[in-house]
Amino acid sequence: MNSGIEFNWPIIGHESIKKFLQTSVANQGLSHAYLFYGPAKVGKTLTARLFARTVLCNNYKNFSFTEKNNQSLTMPCGTCSACSQFEKGIHADFHVVEREENDKTGKLKSSISVLQIRELTEKISKRSFQNSYKIIIIPEAHLLNQEAANCLLKTLEEPSPRTIIILISPSKELLLPTILSRCQQMKFLAVRREEIYDYLLKQGANHSEALEFAGVSEGRPTVAMNFFSHPEQFDEHKSRAKFWWEFLLTNASDRFRLIEKMIEDEEGTDELFDRLDQLSGLARDLWLVKNYQNDLICHVYLKEELKAAESKFNEVQIGRLMRQTEETKKYLRMNVNPRLALENLALSL
Repeated sequence: MNSGIEFNWPIIGHESIKKFLQTSVANQGLSHAYLFYGPAKVGKTLTARLFARTVLCNNYKNFSFTEKNNQSLTMPCGTCSACSQFEKGIHADFHVVEREENDKTGKLKSSISVLQIRELTEKISKRSFQNSYKIIIIPEAHLLNQEAANCLLKTLEEPSPRTIIILISPSKELLLPTILSRCQQMKFLAVRREEIYDYLLKQGANHSEALEFAGVSEGRPTVAMNFFSHPEQFDEHKSRAKFWWEFLLTNASDRFRLIEKMIEDEEGTDELFDRLDQLSGLARDLWLVKNYQNDLICHVYLKEELKAAESKFNEVQIGRLMRQTEETKKYLRMNVNPRLALENLALSL
């Protein structure tokens, strides 16, 4: 891109999306609303924040988009007052709308309320504090309740000048069609393992670490980078994988004992979803080993265990495990008691 801008966007993968957004910045062709949708932890929020930081950066405000301009500027620069405020979370024209905590339980509420969207509308209706764009990110736009979604729709229908709203969701089907029609939509996909592996090597990971982190990330760069930055999280991941391994290889009564322990250890439904995602990954790995695709498994550190155990499972059993795991997730989404959902899983194997 010959625009005089050097983009400081450390994003793994998503080249077409990066190119589109960067071209929009360079050409001042910014939309008033975007939807970033796709699997969790693939880089949607990171991309949204870097895009927002770029538009708020003083270099963007000062850049002259003319043929006579031969200057080269880095965006976001990371050194200007706007970048500093953004980094500290105090930029007056940048807002993130997230679920609030329940005062009684201390846990996050199940949805984003209409009151939050009304407060947001009030904020963005006012003049920019720093003569810049006003940018809003809603990381869980699919959790807007009906009233909040309808309130947001009015804002999207009559957008304030120099305002950008970025909605983030795992699926566009979870949002109102009327909201979708007013957003520039960007579909994020899982990132190739090789790209994550190469990036980890550049960040200082050794070959073994890069191989393991890229594998268990299942195409989610955020997961890989968290494991690299926080080794204790990877140790916890391996511990949970061994839990499921014991779960699969033991008898029904012991499975109930293990479920009881897991329920006691976990804090909420989100953690159980993460656990079940890992079980899905193990089932997939079993199927891959069964079909001589050892180089594609995610749990690289369990390669020998998977090879030793694959004879104990036939493809019908592995397929049932995959289906029942997804069924358990569906029950949890329907607010079925977690213990009952997991015990049903144990009985189905």
